[in-house]
Amino acid sequence: MSFRGSVRRALAAPQGASLTQRFPAPLVTVLVGDAALGSHDEMALAEVAEALSRVGVPRGRMMTLLSGTLPIDAARRGRAREMHDMLGMPVVLHDPGEGPSFTVGTTPGGLLVQLDDELREAEGVVLVGEFANDPVRGAHGGPFALLPGLASAETLSRLVALQRDCGPGSGHEVLLEAARAMLALVKVDLAVVWDESDPPTVQAGGGDMLAILLEQGWGDRKR
Repeated sequence: MSFRGSVRRALAAPQGASLTQRFPAPLVTVLVGDAALGSHDEMALAEVAEALSRVGVPRGRMMTLLSGTLPIDAARRGRAREMHDMLGMPVVLHDPGEGPSFTVGTTPGGLLVQLDDELREAEGVVLVGEFANDPVRGAHGGPFALLPGLASAETLSRLVALQRDCGPGSGHEVLLEAARAMLALVKVDLAVVWDESDPPTVQAGGGDMLAILLEQGWGDRKR
């Protein structure tokens, strides 16, 4: 099956509840994608936007927020403009350096979490992207799209300090614990994620599904 077909199949029967049950009203919905915007990301975002439109969430009440910890450059701005034209909705790049943020809470490990202010008014949160961890890109997708992907500069600095203070080899465990905490601090109404396999395994569900995938080793290099 093609990647597009896998996404459509996952969206047709998300784990736990249907799209209609997850979006019973035209909620103000933020689609959180990956600023890297590979071909799979583009395809999946387009399919998710179309599926939400079919269940009554108009594109005028959707926006796409592209997560990432790298500084915004001209190339990323250009890709965001292309995605705006393709998706028919606002597309905003998260600015990890200077963008406005708001406090969502504190993790059990004592990390005060501030995320991109674009999430503040969201009535529905949808995460779309590859959920993995590799030596080049680090942890990304799933709950990592929120933290570190949408974190303020201050939160990122605190996270790095916590990882450093926990000693050699413990930094990834700190990140995993923060990812678990994010699923309690931010209600994820829908997640459409895939792994690094070829072809990718695509899963759709909510925050409870992401918690299970974390325990199964998604987002862990040791998987």
